[in-house]
Amino acid sequence: MDESRYVKIPGDTPNFERSTCGFRNRILKKDDGAPASITRLRTENAKPHFHKHTHEYYYVLQGSGNIVIDGENVPVETGDCVWIKPYAVHRAEGDLESLIIGVPPFDPADMFMVEETEATASTSGN
Repeated sequence: MDESRYVKIPGDTPNFERSTCGFRNRILKKDDGAPASITRLRTENAKPHFHKHTHEYYYVLQGSGNIVIDGENVPVETGDCVWIKPYAVHRAEGDLESLIIGVPPFDPADMFMVEETEATASTSGN
């Protein structure tokens, strides 16, 4: 067992992969044993989804756009932080690069996709 009191993640070789929300670099993951996950995300064609357990904190590194949460457009720009609580259907749109902190750490088993029409209907009272 590693007894070190810190973990350093080198930033010299970012590994961006396609995700539900765009292109992500998973910096710190559940598999690392961390109490939170940290992901760098470039938003592109994000799909509405929610998490039952994970709180997500979107910190906008650069750009502007919206984070659509339960059908509400939340405008964001560089320096803004949005806390998305469990069960909130969300997706990001616009020219955004964000740092996403997940607590507990992001787990693919805790991601639930929602059709765009369902996401709109769930917040309109229909």
